[in-house]
Amino acid sequence: MISNKLLADSLPLIGAGLGDKLGVKILVGGNQACTDGRTYIQIPEFDITSKAQKDAVLGYMAHEAAHIKFNSFKGINTNNFNGKPVLHSLWNIIEDLRIENAMIDSMIGTRKWMDQIWINRKADGTRPPVTNEDNPITVLCDYMLFTCRVTYRDQQYLAEYLEVAEEAFIKVLGWKLQMKLDALIHPKLGEIKTSKQAFNLANAIFDLIENHEPDEDEPDSSDEADNSDNADSSDDTSSDDSDTNSSTETDDDGSCSNQTSTSDDGDVNPDGESDTDSQPSSDTSESADPTKHKAAIEQLKSLTSDGDAFDDMSSFVDSLAIMPQTEQTSLNVPTATTVSKHLIDDDSANELLSRVKGSSNQLTNKMQAVVEEEMRTKRRTAKSGKRLNSRVLHRVKSGDQRLFIRITEKAEIDTIVEISLDNSGSMDGDLINVAKEAQLSLALALEKLNNVSITASAFPLDHSSKGVYELKRESDSVKSLARNLSTLTASGYNTPSGTAMMHSLKTVLSSKRDRKVIMMITDGSPDGHEALPLENLVRKAERSGIIVIGIAVGSIANYKECFYEFFNHAIFIQDIADLKKEMFSVTRKILTES
Repeated sequence: MISNKLLADSLPLIGAGLGDKLGVKILVGGNQACTDGRTYIQIPEFDITSKAQKDAVLGYMAHEAAHIKFNSFKGINTNNFNGKPVLHSLWNIIEDLRIENAMIDSMIGTRKWMDQIWINRKADGTRPPVTNEDNPITVLCDYMLFTCRVTYRDQQYLAEYLEVAEEAFIKVLGWKLQMKLDALIHPKLGEIKTSKQAFNLANAIFDLIENHEPDEDEPDSSDEADNSDNADSSDDTSSDDSDTNSSTETDDDGSCSNQTSTSDDGDVNPDGESDTDSQPSSDTSESADPTKHKAAIEQLKSLTSDGDAFDDMSSFVDSLAIMPQTEQTSLNVPTATTVSKHLIDDDSANELLSRVKGSSNQLTNKMQAVVEEEMRTKRRTAKSGKRLNSRVLHRVKSGDQRLFIRITEKAEIDTIVEISLDNSGSMDGDLINVAKEAQLSLALALEKLNNVSITASAFPLDHSSKGVYELKRESDSVKSLARNLSTLTASGYNTPSGTAMMHSLKTVLSSKRDRKVIMMITDGSPDGHEALPLENLVRKAERSGIIVIGIAVGSIANYKECFYEFFNHAIFIQDIADLKKEMFSVTRKILTES
C-alpha cells in the first residue's frame, strides 16, 4: 500500500492535483503567498507538520482558486473602489461568502479545508475578536464578516465572534444602524450569485452608512413611530445585476421600514410596546452615546485611503509567513503537453514497433515467469498454526516443533508503471534511439501482464529547457506511444529531471492502481539546480512506498556511483539486448516485491 506521507508533505503535488481539478494554475515557490486573482496562485513550500496545517493551506488554495474559477470582478469597474475603503471592504466580505459557497457546491471537500483556516486561527489566537476600542471600519467589517460566516456559511464555531462583534457594533455605531443594516442584508445575502450582485449589495450598505443620521440613535419612541409610518415606502435594493450608483433613498428608507415592522418578529404586549429582540437591552441603552456614534460614523465616511480597506484573508496569509519553509529548492509540477500531431511519422512508428517486437516478447516471457512463480500458493511447516501436518508428527520425538502447515498468500498484482524518457540534447544520435526502443519495449511487455497499466512521458519539450510531453495515458494504446515517439528528436536544451519526476509522481499518484512504479531512462545527471530536488523526491517517494528505478544509457555506465546518488535502484544498458538481461533483476521489485 502507498503511504499518505508523500501527499501530506508535498505541496507542489497537492497544488498540482487541486489545480487540475479546479482548472487553476497553482505554483509552489517564492517566499510569500500571493495571487493575481486572475490566472494563478502562488504559495511557498511550507514545511507542513500537521494535518491541520495542511488543510488550512489547502483551504487558502481553494479560497483563492474560487476567486478565479467563479469570476471575481466580472462586470465590476474596480475604479469604483478608489478612495472608498469601506465599500471595498464590504465587497470583499460579501464576495468571499459568494465564492466559498460556490466552491463548496462545486467540490464539497473544500468546505473542510476552508473551515480549517478559521479553526486554526481561533485555536492559535492569531484572529482575536473585535473590541469596542477598535476603529469603526474594523467594527463594521467584523460584524458583516461573522454575520456572513455564521449565518450564511454555517460556520457555527465562529458564533462567539459574531456575538462580540454585535455588541461592539451597537456600542460603537449604534443599535438603529444595526437594525437598518440587518433589514438590508438578511433578505439578500443568501441569494448572491454573481460578483456584481455582491458589489450592488456592498454599495447599498455603503449608501446606507453615508445617509445614516447618527442623532437618530437617541432612544426616542417617536423615531420608531416615524419608521413604522413609512414602513411601506421602500424600494428593494435588489442584489441583481443592475447598477446601483445611487441607492440613497431606497437603501435608507427601505432598510428602516423593513426592520421596524415588528409584528412578524415579536408579540405586542397590552401596552402596545414590542417585545422583539431588536430593541436594545437596558445595558446597551445606558451605554449608548449618540455623540460617540456620530463621531464613529463620521470617521467611516471620512476614510479615503485604500490602505484602510479590510481584508481578513490577507491577515491569514500574513500568518502563513511564520510557518517554516522546506530547505530544498522548490519545483512545480509542469503542465503536460501533447505532441504535435502533424509531426507524427507513421512509417517511423511502425518501424520502431517492428524493431522492438521480438525484445518485448522475450521480456514478457521473463516477467510472466516471475509473476507465475510469485502467484503460486506455497506451503511450509511452522511452529504455530491452525492445521497440523500429519506427515511430520514424528518430529515430536526429537523436540522439533515445526508441526503446522502454513500457506503463504498469493502475491497480488495491481500496478501502474510510469516510464519517463530523457529528450535532452545530450541524448542525440544512438542514445535517443536506444531510449525510445527501451521505453516502447517495456511498455509492450508490461501491458501484456494482467492488472498492469502503463503511462509514458518525455522531458523536456523539443527546443526548450523545460516542460514534459505526455506520450501515453493509462487508457491509451501502446501503438499511440510508438506514434508519439516518432516525433522526438532529442533537441531539448537541458535535463530537468527533477521537474520530470514531479510529473511522474503526480501521474502514478493519480492512478487507482495500488502499486506504483516510476522508471526514468536518461544518460546522466540532471541540471545543477534540479539535482537536489531530484534526489529528495526519489527518497521521499521510496519512503512512501513508490518504486523508483533509473535506467542509464550510454557512458554513464562508467560512472555508476554518480548515477546511484540519485537512484537507489538502477540498471545500465547500451542497447536493447542489455535491457532484456538487466530487467530480469528488477522484475520482482516492479511487480510483486513488498
